[in-house]
Amino acid sequence: MAETSAAAERGAAKAKRRLLLVCNDVVGAQMAGSAIRCIEMARALHRDCDVTVTAPRFDGTLDLPFPVLVPNARQHRRIADGADVILAQGNALVRHPFLKQARAALIADLYCPLPLEYHQLSQGVEIGTRMAAGAYTSRLVAEQLAFADHFLCASDKQFDFWMGALAMAGRINGLRWPRAGHADLSELMTVIPFGLPNEPPAPSRLEMRKRFGIPADAFVALWGGGIYQWLDPLTVIKAIGELVTAGQPVHLVFVGIGHPNPEIHQHDMAREAIALAEMLDLKDRFVHFNFGWAPYGERHSFFLDADVGVCAHFDNPETRFSFRTRMLDYLWCGLPIVTSTGDIFAEKVRQEQLGEVVGYEDVDGWVRALAKLRAEEPYAEACARRAGACAQDYRWQVVTEPLLALAQTIEPAADRDFARSFFSSRRVRPSLLQRVRHIYETGGFRSVGSTAWRRIGRRFGH
Repeated sequence: MAETSAAAERGAAKAKRRLLLVCNDVVGAQMAGSAIRCIEMARALHRDCDVTVTAPRFDGTLDLPFPVLVPNARQHRRIADGADVILAQGNALVRHPFLKQARAALIADLYCPLPLEYHQLSQGVEIGTRMAAGAYTSRLVAEQLAFADHFLCASDKQFDFWMGALAMAGRINGLRWPRAGHADLSELMTVIPFGLPNEPPAPSRLEMRKRFGIPADAFVALWGGGIYQWLDPLTVIKAIGELVTAGQPVHLVFVGIGHPNPEIHQHDMAREAIALAEMLDLKDRFVHFNFGWAPYGERHSFFLDADVGVCAHFDNPETRFSFRTRMLDYLWCGLPIVTSTGDIFAEKVRQEQLGEVVGYEDVDGWVRALAKLRAEEPYAEACARRAGACAQDYRWQVVTEPLLALAQTIEPAADRDFARSFFSSRRVRPSLLQRVRHIYETGGFRSVGSTAWRRIGRRFGH
């Protein structure tokens, strides 16, 4: 009986599906959203799947129950050819075109709406370059819509956004759903929000105030992520200035200025925020910038040392379809929230009474909201309790349940060949000049050089 049981276990182990997650960002102690999402999805799936993660860089510091590899093109192709399921992010199909020839079922993670972000990022760029690069970014996403068998997004609002794009890509068709009256869109796309650790944040040494010279009894607002072009730190900084002038010394801390990926350069908005704080004589007095990046495993030491989590943005398409991952850490650490209106988290803050929602670029509204949370301690504590309760819905083990079921059953789509042919017949390849201009404008000379090196490496198998 023991031998039979052991044989059954070996058979079950062999039956595990081989899942390759292609991460498009650096993995290690310091990670941004896309790498965090990839690693946490892999962590949730590894017990039931044979998981491998590939990444452009890995510092080896994470203790993970699955391999994270930094392969050359030949090795990467071999791994992809052996996979049953491939989950790809961002520009993976451009960086690794062999993924499009793999036999595996291909899942594209669309939680980040790249064309909308690029529209914000490219403000101020020469119009010819901006239009060419915008078209290139749209084609990059269109290729994913054509080549993937299934898609992920982060919210119901994103689901509707991407479903319109998929309809235009020809993915709602008679091959996938012969019976038109029974077309289940969940067979095409699954909502997988960004998640949170399954355990509450562990008590740790709280050194944020000490690090920036903030008094222990001061009221501290925390900006829990990077400063990107589609965000509005300027309005919050102006509100801090108004509060300080009125004798209400509120401090504002920006957790991260330098992105952990050296290929992603500092956005102009970060420089504008620093310049504004300097001009208002707030920098290093009431507005504090962490010019590094909070390590992923230690970020809660910042959040637990703050009184409120803040996020502000503009009225534009990116806001409407965004999923602000920093907001989840506010929930995880039980912080009341002040945020701009217009996105799904503003709706949650309002509906669940987690804090205050402020109009776009409304300095007076931010002054009132921060002053209220500072002055009304019982109200702030009630918001914090409700935020902590909301965090339970976003634990990684909860949000990845549909992904686990998908990974176990997905097969190449019935309309795979049709969709790919449909895309190829419409495709107009951008000129070399357009591609180089795009790479330069989004990442500078370093990105042009690294892209060229990657392509040379692919050519010669390094």
